[in-house]
Amino acid sequence: MIIQIDENIALEVYFDLMDREEGMGDEIRFSMRESGPESIRIFAADETSFLLTIEQAEQLAAGLQEAAAKARSIPRSVFPGVPNPDVDF
Repeated sequence: MIIQIDENIALEVYFDLMDREEGMGDEIRFSMRESGPESIRIFAADETSFLLTIEQAEQLAAGLQEAAAKARSIPRSVFPGVPNPDVDF
């Protein structure tokens, strides 16, 4: 799955049997790609990737789901330090 963050940054997560090695538990690839002018880049390389274990991939997925659910539960009109009568913290 490729998630395009903006016009220059994309994340990709996938399983490829070729990443599986005997005795190693990491086999889910997480990749970050960046294009565009070097003057506005965040990352040093065009692409950086690493492997996660199945358990780590599941933890990452759960963490993203939890953060998304929390963000979705608070109206977009709420900002830190700005009083909002719609939300009681």
